Amino acid sequence: MLNPFVLACFSYALMLVAFYRPRHRYFHIPVMVATIVFDVSMPIFLYTHRHWWHRLIEQDDIFSFGIWMHFGLLITLYALEAAQIWSARKILKGDPLARTTHHMQARALLLVRALVLVTGGVQADPA
Repeated sequence: MLNPFVLACFSYALMLVAFYRPRHRYFHIPVMVATIVFDVSMPIFLYTHRHWWHRLIEQDDIFSFGIWMHFGLLITLYALEAAQIWSARKILKGDPLARTTHHMQARALLLVRALVLVTGGVQADPA
């Protein structure tokens, strides 16, 4: 069975392929939308399927720097994904200046998503 970390790594690899194929809109757009949906649904999955109360509250992991760093990176990731959606809509409406903004945001998004994967992998509970 695939665990959430392996699925997240697979979605990151797919996102990288879509990043390097922006002119293929019928591939690029669905893959990017799917990765955003995956990123938004992952905390919901972890909340419903993991023993978060025991880990965070009873074991006092809520006070660890790694958890808060991961949480801050997640907030940054969601902000970048919202900015990506906003700039992508401008591109689809025909604004040529939005392409540069979208591309720079995409580079930042790739970096932040990689850091989210690393910090999530370090914090992952194998149980």
